[in-house]
Amino acid sequence: MHPVNSPIRIAIAGGNYGGIGALKSLYLNLLATNPDYDGSKQAPPNPNVKITLIDRRDGFVHYLGMTRGLSQPDYARKLWVPYTEMPWLQHPSITIKKDIISRITPTHVELVNSSEHVEFDYLVVAMGQSRNAPIGVAASTRSEYLQAMEKYFSVISDAQTIAVVGAGAVGTELAADLKTDYPDKEVILIHSRELPIPGPFMDEFRHEAVRVLHKLGVKTMFGQRVVDESAAQEDFSLEHVKHANILPELIDSVKRNATLVTSTGAKVHADLVFNCLGTKNKSPLIHLPSSSSDAPIFSSSGIRINSHMQIDDSKYPHIFAVGDISNRAAVAKYAGTAVKSGNVAGSNIAKLIRAKGERVELDNMGKRRGGGGGVYSTMKLVLGEHNMVIQSGDGVIPPEMAAKMSSPDIKLSKALKYMAVGKFPTQDR
Repeated sequence: MHPVNSPIRIAIAGGNYGGIGALKSLYLNLLATNPDYDGSKQAPPNPNVKITLIDRRDGFVHYLGMTRGLSQPDYARKLWVPYTEMPWLQHPSITIKKDIISRITPTHVELVNSSEHVEFDYLVVAMGQSRNAPIGVAASTRSEYLQAMEKYFSVISDAQTIAVVGAGAVGTELAADLKTDYPDKEVILIHSRELPIPGPFMDEFRHEAVRVLHKLGVKTMFGQRVVDESAAQEDFSLEHVKHANILPELIDSVKRNATLVTSTGAKVHADLVFNCLGTKNKSPLIHLPSSSSDAPIFSSSGIRINSHMQIDDSKYPHIFAVGDISNRAAVAKYAGTAVKSGNVAGSNIAKLIRAKGERVELDNMGKRRGGGGGVYSTMKLVLGEHNMVIQSGDGVIPPEMAAKMSSPDIKLSKALKYMAVGKFPTQDR
């Protein structure tokens, strides 16, 4: 129950694309509401609103660029932006708690390093999904991140043979980036299926990805899974793995001096191995009983939500889920979709607050074509600095045209502009 004569409490569990998208929307709809606000300075204080962002990291990480970051040190150093570089986050109504979330209940969020509970009237769950480091990023501060990346740069530089296990979008892009930036190294991509990129995509799209990989010189071993793996040396164990049951990204998947045995009996000797074998959800952290035993809140596809980004259960109209953790992102994970879903959630919370219990029409999140099990209308793979494979509509865009549609920095500048780094946000930016 909301305490009498106290500010409305809004908690955002997780930052990055979805969480910062929601927070920016709340800033514009609840804080920057005076007529003369133009983004030239901080929005005025609002004693009626208290927003708490809970994130184990001290900044935004541009995950879209992580595979390129492993092959290009200068680019990697730009991928982590501390929250202190976003002046609008220093608003007196906004608090950032740097901690690991251990439990989410209908009324509060529990933290690993504090006995204090973050109580809320509204909650946005934006914790994404977990992927082992280095793609998942184990670091919690920018300095830790930079130190870890220097280790990766060193071992990649020393390696002659690099194996990437798993040819989903991440593994495929990583293999392409490594071969593009280290053409003299042998890069081997191993996958259990006959073609890469699982999901509702066209085989024409997959075959084009294979063509580009082979053009770059990536060796592919498809239709065989790794059944045995021995590594003579593992240098990437982390001191804080005690929380790995909550956050699998704290476990590093990189191994050195490894021998891999596949289901066909083939042996691969690699100086370095990157395991890119999908994601894990955050269901152990979500303690939200469903109204019906036949319709759990959290399934393998994510948190069940409606088109307003609210949890699709009458018990939880005050709780929203955005980005990869929601079931609307069950098949393909898009940073842009996470941002947009955060924006919708933030806007709807503001509408509910202003409505003061009266009925109000909420914003809807448009549904991507193919989300019901068909073929996705758009999918983009960035395969090295000069190649893109794009499925659009009912076909694959010709390679020459796709290359012209690429973003040289993998949309880093666009992401930083949206996050309003170094400035204050406005509705048009």
